Amino acid sequence: MIHIFASILAYDIWFYISHVLLHTKMLYPYHKIHHTNSEPSFLDTYVGHRLEGPFQGVGMFVPYVFFQYSTTETIIIIILLNLRGMAQHDKRGAFLFGNHHLIHHKYSNCNYGQYWIDALCQTAMVKLQT
Repeated sequence: MIHIFASILAYDIWFYISHVLLHTKMLYPYHKIHHTNSEPSFLDTYVGHRLEGPFQGVGMFVPYVFFQYSTTETIIIIILLNLRGMAQHDKRGAFLFGNHHLIHHKYSNCNYGQYWIDALCQTAMVKLQT
């Protein structure tokens, strides 16, 4: 169980860093594909440049340097991260995860990752979804 938590934590930290980088002037032309829809649905989780997914997803593997992972643990991590990503891209998932990422799609200059890391890095904007 600690392996799963470690990979999700590593993913969240790398996702935040990579997402902030994707919003820089140099990389945003590639990332803007993902922001085509300001009110995304779960399918928009997978809309993006073909290099964006691997670039943002690599963070989950950092703990693999320190821990031995089973195939089952890797599959569980991938499933959990994908389900969470889909729920966070759809207003129907707001009851589980809030509207933090939906606000990012509306304004795109805040809420780059999970709420806890945005709060820590002072990039969180809290606004009720209408």
